[in-house]
Amino acid sequence: MDSLAILIDFGSTFTKVTAVDMAQAEVVGRSQAPSTVLTDVREGLLQGLRDLHARHGIFSHAPRDIGDLDGHLIRASSSAAGGLRIVVVGNVPGLTVEAANQAALGAGAKIVGSSAFKLTDGKIKEVEALKPDMILLTGGVDGGDQETILHNARVLAQSNVAVPIVVGGNRAAVEEVVGILKRGGKEIRVVDNVMPKAGKLAVESAREAIRELFMERITQAKGLDALRGMVPVVLPTPMAVIEGVRLGADGTGDEKGCGDLLLVDVGGATTDVHSIGYGHPAGENVIAQGLAEPYAKRTVEGDLGIRFNAATIVARLGLDKLVNDLKQDFPGCSVASDQLGGYIDQVGRITSTVPQEPWHIAADAVLARNAVDLAVDRHVGRRERIVAREGEAWVHYGKDMRDTHTLIGTGGVFVHNQNAAYILKQQPTLDDRVQPLRPRDPNLYLDKSYVLYAVGLLAESRPSVALKLFQRYVTQVG
Repeated sequence: MDSLAILIDFGSTFTKVTAVDMAQAEVVGRSQAPSTVLTDVREGLLQGLRDLHARHGIFSHAPRDIGDLDGHLIRASSSAAGGLRIVVVGNVPGLTVEAANQAALGAGAKIVGSSAFKLTDGKIKEVEALKPDMILLTGGVDGGDQETILHNARVLAQSNVAVPIVVGGNRAAVEEVVGILKRGGKEIRVVDNVMPKAGKLAVESAREAIRELFMERITQAKGLDALRGMVPVVLPTPMAVIEGVRLGADGTGDEKGCGDLLLVDVGGATTDVHSIGYGHPAGENVIAQGLAEPYAKRTVEGDLGIRFNAATIVARLGLDKLVNDLKQDFPGCSVASDQLGGYIDQVGRITSTVPQEPWHIAADAVLARNAVDLAVDRHVGRRERIVAREGEAWVHYGKDMRDTHTLIGTGGVFVHNQNAAYILKQQPTLDDRVQPLRPRDPNLYLDKSYVLYAVGLLAESRPSVALKLFQRYVTQVG
């Protein structure tokens, strides 16, 4: 098949393979095999390719080695071995640190540490112990404070940190910062200031540098260098998903996309939320506060997962609420508190637990729905009612996504749980004074084929094919 694309995602647990007929913009086969990143990544990939051929007859013969993929378009993403681990160092938590967080998250990174103000001896030891893949060093608007970023550069230069440092701070200090770090023997990439003016984000340059470093260096550290020259790993998996939903929202030069959207990815350990749209405050008597939000935004809620972090959802909401949700929404599956508590404890300890009873399936749906609710509320902006001299007004913080008409669910629970539409439907807001600015009445869609990473991998080189895949395989429910 001359127009065949093989799109691979190297995950920590599974290596997933999607075969696409680009002439028809059609998925012609999928498979997965246990990842073998810690030994030889090619073993897991070859098993996935052989399974793909056995199921769908994709190739002329079962692949014997990676070289058998010659002649096909090959692209890959990776979140293996913990994904792309970044430590962010900046000035002020709500300003340059937050700007740096947006740059790193938008590049598909996992932020394993974040430091504001001047690094101390104790803090730099914490950074060294985290063993990140790279550091994003920011601080100061252009023409503003220089001393903090210079101090932090000196501390990093004298540290045992041996990973690339991306510098995206006050332009007036950058030359001196680079000199300090070079004398310390550090590898440096200079990008645009992530916050050139107070309240203004400029994260695209940093995102691109992080992506390039991922391709150049991080794939080697994750055991993927064995594929050099054969399987180009072009993006961290979360960034591939971001690029996929961005194409779906924006469309191509020839065809429109679906417009602003929100994507929720529910996993065992985290719940990720992506939004595409400017989210400017809407309505009358609105007072905007806080940082401007990036058009393409990603947040990672590390305490909201329906396996590893199921107990955290209980801690956040209380077991009684989950018991009541189960009773109200699934009357035939109502169970006592100790039963539900025991099941949640089990899935947290034995994360491979598969539901055995109908009420287990319902309990997973309740957990997932509450994870979605909490994660979306944290991702979108909020508005607070105030009474001013001129009358009642609303203070807006963050993205206003109320008029967003597309809400997409992705992740295993949406594939395997029959209550996917229920999981995506939002619960009512109880506080009338403080309201999350989440979609009011969105159309619900599912990525049941786990195609979004593949869409993202094709978005740059084959945008029209990628958009057709998005439109065909992200399907409406409910």
